Order: sequence, then C-alpha cells, then structure tokens
Amino acid sequence: MVVEEKEEEKKEELGSTWTAGRRSFFAYAGWTLFLGATLAFMAKTFSFTGFFFPKVLFEPSKKFPVGYPADFQDHTVATIKARRVFVVRDGNNFSAISMICQHLGCAVHWTVEKGVFECPCHGSKYYRDGVNFAGPAPRPLFHFEMHVSDDGKLMVDTSTIVELETVLTI
Repeated sequence: MVVEEKEEEKKEELGSTWTAGRRSFFAYAGWTLFLGATLAFMAKTFSFTGFFFPKVLFEPSKKFPVGYPADFQDHTVATIKARRVFVVRDGNNFSAISMICQHLGCAVHWTVEKGVFECPCHGSKYYRDGVNFAGPAPRPLFHFEMHVSDDGKLMVDTSTIVELETVLTI
C-alpha cells in the first residue's frame, strides 16, 4: 500500500494524468506518421500541380524560320545556336546541318580558318558538308529538311532527317 501511495503522490506532483506506457506511445506515433504521410500523398495527388494538372513538356516547334535567303552570304556557314543548327550556303544551294556530334552528342563548332566543323570534346572533325574524316565519330552530321515558306523565309524542319546530298536550291 505504501508503494501505491507513493506512485499516486508522484503523479500528483508532476500534474500528469498520462498513464500510457511505451507501447501506447509508439502506437500513437505510428498512427500519426501514417496519417501524416497519407494526407501529404493525397494533397500532392489531388492538388492543382499533381493529379489535375497535365504533365506536358512544352518544347519549341521542330519547324522554324531561319531568315531570308538574302540574309546569308554566299559560301558561308551560319550558326543558329538556339536551335543547334548550321545553315550552309553555297551559291543558290542551302542546307541545314545539325550541331550535334555523332560520337557523344557534344556541340560542334565551325572553324573558319580550317574550313571544317570540329568537336571540342573528343576531336571529331567534319568537312563542310558534314561528312566525318577524323576522330571517333562513327557517321556524318545529320542534315535536316529545308524549304521556303509562303512569305519567302527559309524554314528548317529538324524532325525530318534527309540524305547528305539533299540541298535546297533557290
């Protein structure tokens, strides 16, 4: 009886009416974590950025204008970095060549002094028409379809890869 009285006195001194043990504490903590995780999942799933919001990747069009034919000087290579395309003009012939190296996907650049495309990563080199002649690149650069729009601008379609010999003659 003395032990029971001492326990009651300790409870009164602490002012606590909580009599739960360790097992009850972990049960409450487990349920709290479970409900919290469930509510977080439901909030993410059914919020406007989750379930009801379309998962769409907005990319620029694969068909785009690069300018008028008069904008390109004869026997030059123009770089369009934003679209990763070179526009090559030889007389009245135009061709669109990809900037992506065929070895590992680095961006090649045009070297005016040497007259070749060079990959800075692994040393692949390409002639002016995009044919590889040095380095580890296994094939030539891609050539894209070109046409003239109704308003007279040159249009490049990067979704259509054409043969190396294909040029747009104006």
